[in-house]
Amino acid sequence: MTEWLYTLRGRLTSSDSPGFDEYRLFSGFAHISEVVTLDSMLCRDLIDELRAEDWQHNVHEDYRTHLFRCAEYLMERQPLDPSLHQVIAARESPANSDQVPNGFVRCGHDIVDSYVGNSTLTNCGPIPEAFSPSEVNGFGLLDDRERAFAVRDAMRSLQPDDPHLGRYEVWLLARRLPEQKG
Repeated sequence: MTEWLYTLRGRLTSSDSPGFDEYRLFSGFAHISEVVTLDSMLCRDLIDELRAEDWQHNVHEDYRTHLFRCAEYLMERQPLDPSLHQVIAARESPANSDQVPNGFVRCGHDIVDSYVGNSTLTNCGPIPEAFSPSEVNGFGLLDDRERAFAVRDAMRSLQPDDPHLGRYEVWLLARRLPEQKG
């Protein structure tokens, strides 16, 4: 079983983002009101530079240093605004999709490249050979685990040598909004 990893991300919602309608048109996700994804172009990584203390909590693997093993550390690392920020819990290749960490809300399955920076599900536009935009939930993710793996496999078969389609993996995502300080 893979472990839960955490990251601080910006929020991409219909109410905050001037380009949200354009995104819905591009993606075909006309029914969504927010995007929750590991794609750093859509939900930007809030950690621009790693601090010395971060190395006690983050993943020490190529391209994954922006992922952390402790959600509480991230919640206290810097000031957060619940209207702009979120903590995403992510589990790679989940064996099941039933349980998420305490305090987190299950969002669905993303399909992300090996660098954990680009989502073919949320940021490559419609791929009708693999899935229909109507299949995603209100966060732009796939609810069903088995369907997410089937979509991943279909994408891999389209261009197996392409880093954007051929080496993607399914991640289960959950999120927690920071508490309003005041």
